[in-house]
Amino acid sequence: MAVLVVAGLGLAGCGDDETVTMPDGTKVSADSDGKSASIKTDEGTITVGKGLPEGFPSDDVPVVDGKVIGGAKGTEGGPYAWSVILQAEGSAEDVFTQISEKLKNAGFSSDEGMQMGSVYTGSFKGEKYEVSVNAAKVADGISVTYLVRDVA
Repeated sequence: MAVLVVAGLGLAGCGDDETVTMPDGTKVSADSDGKSASIKTDEGTITVGKGLPEGFPSDDVPVVDGKVIGGAKGTEGGPYAWSVILQAEGSAEDVFTQISEKLKNAGFSSDEGMQMGSVYTGSFKGEKYEVSVNAAKVADGISVTYLVRDVA
């Protein structure tokens, strides 16, 4: 699925209406404004684009300051409802601490989290949403990934 998301982001920058069929039969199509792409499979459609994805619950799920690289709206009943990738400044530890504080201040509880080298991960549960987050050191700063889903 990660390859499909990357392919979708690549098509999102094309600016033309185009549909590409992947080797496994998955269809990836970009809209004409060049800001989003749809990945259609038998399991549903994922929409990938620049910025926060459509319907992202930003009032309920605070996001750490940084440059949003892209986002995706997941399939109904899939493993996540929304994903967001952004780039932040600072150390991975400091960025993850900021994320944790923002989510806890918004009423989320958290697990113990985990740290492996310069990668920090954690899961948070709120009244409406569950959020999995990781912050990792990359060449250009800190890459942050949010996976958000409705509470089961």
